[in-house]
Order: sequence, then structure tokens, then C-alpha cells
Amino acid sequence: MNGHRLLHSWREIASYTGRGVRTIQRYETDFGFPVHRPDGSARGRVIAFCDEIDSWLSKAPKRAELNGSVPVHKLTEEQIKTRRRYIAVAASAKHSQEISKATFESCMRQAKRIEDMIQKVQRHREARLNLPPPSFIGFRILA
Repeated sequence: MNGHRLLHSWREIASYTGRGVRTIQRYETDFGFPVHRPDGSARGRVIAFCDEIDSWLSKAPKRAELNGSVPVHKLTEEQIKTRRRYIAVAASAKHSQEISKATFESCMRQAKRIEDMIQKVQRHREARLNLPPPSFIGFRILA
């Protein structure tokens, strides 16, 4: 990581370390993560120096040391890019699925309306066929 670079916000610090903002804030309160508050307040702006963060991270106990589990490996840039692409594709697929489902439901509603209209037309035809023949007053039907 970089030497004496200055980071000006929780977001920059989190991005630099590859962790979340809340995780870094928890590290500060629970483990003494090296951040500085220029205005002196407990909840004000923060700054941090990259060399101090690197030093703190190298001295901090690792998860494997704490509970004997498998060590945590940092992801390479290519792995991060691949995961981001996967998440983007998954989100796009989810969105496409939702659109497809809405389109299918709309088509089913339209098909039901068409079916109802066809049945209505058939009932009207049947009703018309069952009517008695019209009487033609004044006309004779020649046989």
C-alpha cells in the first residue's frame, strides 16, 4: 500500500483497507485503529495516514491466530473485478427475471380478457340463433 498518503474520510480509509466503513469504525473503537480527528471531537471528521494504517494492519492479530481457523486472504484486483462483474450480471439477471415475470403475467391477463370476449361473442351468437324468426307483417312467404 502507499506510504505517507493522507486519507480524508471513512470511505477513503475503508476503500484503502478493502473493508467496510462500519468495520473500520468498529476497529477504531474496539482495537485502536489509527485515525485522527482534526477538530478534536469524538464524532467529527477523520483523517488517517496510509503508513500508520499499514503498520497497524501488519501488527493486528489475524483471524487464524485468534481462533485457529484458515487465514484470511486478501483478494487480488482481478478477483475483485471478477466478483463485481458476477454481482452485476446477477443483478441484471434478477432484473430481467422480474421484467419477464411481469410481462408473462400481463400476457396471461390479456389472454383471459380475450377468452372472456370470445365466450361473450359466442353467447350472443347463440342467443341470436335461438330467437324466433321475425314476423313479417304484410309479407307472404310463397312456397
